Amino acid sequence: MSLFVRVYFNAVFGALGGLFGWLLFGVFGERNLSAEMSSWEKMWLLAPGGALVGGIIGYFVVSVEAIRDRSLIRFCRLATYGVVLGALGGAAGMCLGELVNFKLVETIGAVRGSFLALILTSLVRGLGWMFLGIAVGGCEGIAARSLGKFTYGTAGGAAGGFIGGTLFGLLYLQTVDKTGNAAALWSATGLVILGACIGSLSAFVQGVFQPASVKVLRGWQEGREYALDKTDNLLGRDEHADIALFRDMRVEKRHAIIQREGNRYLLLNTDSPPELTRVNGVGVPHTCDLHDGDRIELGNIILRFQTRAAQPRTK
Repeated sequence: MSLFVRVYFNAVFGALGGLFGWLLFGVFGERNLSAEMSSWEKMWLLAPGGALVGGIIGYFVVSVEAIRDRSLIRFCRLATYGVVLGALGGAAGMCLGELVNFKLVETIGAVRGSFLALILTSLVRGLGWMFLGIAVGGCEGIAARSLGKFTYGTAGGAAGGFIGGTLFGLLYLQTVDKTGNAAALWSATGLVILGACIGSLSAFVQGVFQPASVKVLRGWQEGREYALDKTDNLLGRDEHADIALFRDMRVEKRHAIIQREGNRYLLLNTDSPPELTRVNGVGVPHTCDLHDGDRIELGNIILRFQTRAAQPRTK
């Protein structure tokens, strides 16, 4: 259920990013285009529009975790990465897609009346928007300084950008012979699908391939699952903690670290009272090996450690 919830939130926020991006894209991008323009002139006009779409989708998708944690500092940090890298990816994707599309049309002819040209043009747009997916998917890993999160997020974002971009291309091409509300509807639908695909597939790939995680059984964000995708994963009330455990003053700001050594996981007590740092009811003064299903108690908060190969549990 936790993976489903994460994918759901990312898809919804990605779709919202696509919708808001479409509103600004219509102002700064396609409105000023004309058929008489060369491909380079179109690229100069499309680049700001692509940057706006990418930046807004990146803003929404990358800041989902911080919004769910209600952490202002983390939100500001992640949103900044999302906007900047998303904008760069969006501008690159829009320009590359348009340039290759122009060359393709020169080679095989116009899209109208040709099924092959329609499919190829849509795939080209998918390849272009894949750069946006890569940028958005890798943002979280860069912000968290996590190679695992960066790798899986980038792979998922690339897949989402390609699939969503291809679908966007198919829908966008429906506007060729349409004007007014019909054209706007197709264009908006395409960007909403693009944002939803990038957000959902980025979260899905990260969730499927995460090596281990902890799930909150009692306390702040009960039911929430946090991936352990770094060598050292900090747990505590600190805004910069990898696993933020707010609202329990018995939890220190930098309470403990879950450290990965190959396939082995260790809980390191960072000078917190042993009675407030327990594994399966036993106090941990220094270090303790973790195994699938272990219950970790930090203050009044209870977490369950689980590996990727863990069997489904009912509670």
